[in-house]
Amino acid sequence: MEDLIIKFGYPALFVGSVLEGESILIASGLLARAGHLNLKLVMLIALTGTYIADVSIYFLGRSKGERIIARFPAASAYYPKVKTLFDRYGIFAIFVTRYLYGLRLAAAATFGLMKMKEIQYLPFNFLSCTIWAVLVGGLGYTLGASLEALIGQIKHYEMMVVPLIILVGLGVWVVRRARSRREDVRIDQMRKKVEDTEVRDSKGTEI
Repeated sequence: MEDLIIKFGYPALFVGSVLEGESILIASGLLARAGHLNLKLVMLIALTGTYIADVSIYFLGRSKGERIIARFPAASAYYPKVKTLFDRYGIFAIFVTRYLYGLRLAAAATFGLMKMKEIQYLPFNFLSCTIWAVLVGGLGYTLGASLEALIGQIKHYEMMVVPLIILVGLGVWVVRRARSRREDVRIDQMRKKVEDTEVRDSKGTEI
């Protein structure tokens, strides 16, 4: 088991960081405390993965944001939330949305859709990603140190704690995904009702 974690730990961390990667980053911090991974490398990989994902989605939002909203009505629900945060915090909304689970990638697309200037988004987002990687990775490492002080040897429990954290994170993702799909269906049904009403009203006007 340890060999598998050592072999696939960094690639798994990169993939997890491209998505909503808090859980796997904390788990990687725990493994770094146990000596299986290098903490600095963990933070660097997490920073790289999340920054690549954010920037890619930001540019996608700039070029095709309106089409995405038209194709996926549920995506339009994120726009007013992010816009409200931007109106309240300005450029610092980039830092705020980083820690709102489920909103990070949507926020990147929204900032692109809002046509936020690259000279603003790219450096501020890089700083946000750096702080996130250090804080969350450090949290996992510190958590490992605290548990080690209480229990004695981290090797006695790490193989239970790490999979548990990953499973919890996966479970949260599955639940949010299911809710998002239900929201898509609900919004699509409402849109069809509105369209049907408009058609009936137009026919009534013609008569």
